[in-house]
Amino acid sequence: MISNEVLIKGGHIVDPATGIDGRADILIKNGKVNMISNDIKPNNNTPVIDATSKYVIPGLIDCHVHLREPGLEYKETIETGSRAAAKGGFTTLICEPNTNPPIDSLEMVESFMERVRQKGLVNIFTKACITKGLLGEELTDIDKLATDKRVRALSDDGNPVFYEPLIKKACELAARNNLVISPHCEDSQVSLDKAKVNSNAAHFPGKPFTHETDFIIREIKCAEQAKGSLHVSHVSQKSSLEVIQKAKERNIARITCEATPHHLLLDENFKNASGTVPKTNPPLRSIEDREALQKGLSNGIIDVIATDHAPHTHDDLKKGASGFVGLENALGVILTKLVHPGILPLKEVVRKMSTNPARIFKVNGGSLAVGMPADITIIDLDKEWTVDVEEFESKARNCPFNGWKLIGQVVTTLVGGKVVFDNCQILC
Repeated sequence: MISNEVLIKGGHIVDPATGIDGRADILIKNGKVNMISNDIKPNNNTPVIDATSKYVIPGLIDCHVHLREPGLEYKETIETGSRAAAKGGFTTLICEPNTNPPIDSLEMVESFMERVRQKGLVNIFTKACITKGLLGEELTDIDKLATDKRVRALSDDGNPVFYEPLIKKACELAARNNLVISPHCEDSQVSLDKAKVNSNAAHFPGKPFTHETDFIIREIKCAEQAKGSLHVSHVSQKSSLEVIQKAKERNIARITCEATPHHLLLDENFKNASGTVPKTNPPLRSIEDREALQKGLSNGIIDVIATDHAPHTHDDLKKGASGFVGLENALGVILTKLVHPGILPLKEVVRKMSTNPARIFKVNGGSLAVGMPADITIIDLDKEWTVDVEEFESKARNCPFNGWKLIGQVVTTLVGGKVVFDNCQILC
């Protein structure tokens, strides 16, 4: 019995990394892509996945996910989050460090990754905190954190580092260790409170969440001085894209950014089924901002589509928690609202949801080249379905797209050559 081979036959491969865009078969052996060719003949006992009339792409990579474990397992766990990922076609996740306690030391990284080893269905990496305890007061041991290759970036999640000397030093240390700084550029109420008691805290007059662009300008300046890598999380404003574009043109530092499906497709006028505007950070912006994000996606200013998968319970939401879950429906809403209308080609979706995040965060994926891990997503581009949060693998139900009728769905997900999702079912 040949158990170390799988043949994907008859699919249309779309892989920007190799330039393949056409029908071909993929032979997988020992968890890696072994051969891509027309009409590969299977051995007698080789399992065959019929991908006729389907699209075969490198497994999706989400570089902005909250799995809530450890400490907040009532919202989500590594197991439920990775099941949601597999169902949505994601084969690799990079998690935010705002667990309880936060992932701010090598010991916490090792503890988290042990949980991943036991419970994860997909490839999982993590970001580590920029400051100890996410408090913005003292830097973590960045040199030490960088020794663990499962740490792919540094972030203080929803709390930007309020003291400029700290973020400047963090950028220098990250550049020295070839790590990405991935800040959330948002002036939350926390920043306003800090500014009241310390004049050195970054503070811009006005309401919370109105100065994303000002923080981005500061972070770009620090990254350019350090000649490092900066990846801006969930960009939501037209003015932010303008300063990011200018920074890219200067080409002093490696500047990249991401946008979420909800900021790309929804605006401040959107109301959910209960008639309210759902809360997320940063908030849903103006129609002009939304249109600018879609344009930025098309012209390459936005490098990545990331979900910012943020699970919350119903009680948490009633108490004011912000954020949406997105792993299970992200690809579907992008295919329906951007690909089918002709706004964005499928090839560019693959680039922004697989190829680019693999390159930016230096994870081994985003390509179907021979020798690469067989992390593969198979899509039925014409399959019609309806988002139903009650059928989610995630523990959470806070999805703004609930009830949307979509066209295009993941039918099979393979991680390391192993089928983990097929025919609407998790197989692990």
